[in-house]
Amino acid sequence: MTIFDLQKTSPLPSGETEILMGFLLKKEKEFILTHPELAVPKNIYQKYKKLEKERLAGWPIATLIGHKEFYGLNFFINKDVLVPRPETEIMVEEIINIIKNKQNKLILIDLGTGSGAIIISVAHESKKMFPGKYQKNIFRALDISLPALRIAKKNAILNKQAKKIKFLSGNLLEPLINKKDFNDFSNHELIIAANLPYLTPSQVKNSPSIKKEPKIALVAGPDGLKYYRELFKQLKEIKKVFRQDKSFSNRFKKPITLLCEIDPSQTKSIKILTQKYFPSAKLTIKKDLAQKNRLAIIKILD
Repeated sequence: MTIFDLQKTSPLPSGETEILMGFLLKKEKEFILTHPELAVPKNIYQKYKKLEKERLAGWPIATLIGHKEFYGLNFFINKDVLVPRPETEIMVEEIINIIKNKQNKLILIDLGTGSGAIIISVAHESKKMFPGKYQKNIFRALDISLPALRIAKKNAILNKQAKKIKFLSGNLLEPLINKKDFNDFSNHELIIAANLPYLTPSQVKNSPSIKKEPKIALVAGPDGLKYYRELFKQLKEIKKVFRQDKSFSNRFKKPITLLCEIDPSQTKSIKILTQKYFPSAKLTIKKDLAQKNRLAIIKILD
């Protein structure tokens, strides 16, 4: 059987067949495209049929081949992490723009880091574009999932950011809510990147393309805002507690910039939530490449 025969008989789209065959043969997709006459060894064919079956069952291509490109970098992917989406690249772009336009030293906190795609991409671009700022800025990545953190650390090593990014385990900001950790924030302006789960159970149920991805990285209560609500509460409490402590009050005199990836249907809800917890905050909604509301940028002033 040749590659051409395989593509003709496989129920998968030809593009997916090319990716899987490239993975199995350790060849670039372009090679597969230009060598349709190449004979497929029996052992490779058997491996392909296994991957084909898993793909038809709903497993993402990236999970099957173990990697995914995001913002020009390569990332290890497995069943423990969400596959990075192209629409999330807008968050990376916005953070880089913030770094570009800020003179203050910054601390970037990536909540629900998963594969580490966001913070690693930002750190990589920062080092390339703003080496002086890169040295002064602090990078923290947090996730409640230990298996996800293992993948994120592996990706940090792969992309040469392991020495720059500190990875912490815990629920949202909890690992940082103690005075020892907040010493790191001295004279730094805080940026929080939150690509938290934001889908409802019904959205996940009605989306076959994500049915095999980790539910912990997708579902967030009846309205999809469970974790953002919890984050807003934590952040408000942190500001209140440390504002009252003279030795730490200076940490929160500068604005805090919070970036939240959302579902387009949550635009109104995130505005209401912001108004409830941070009445004087400035909220900006950014659209993704499909022109859908995707990113809420909240500048917290109070």
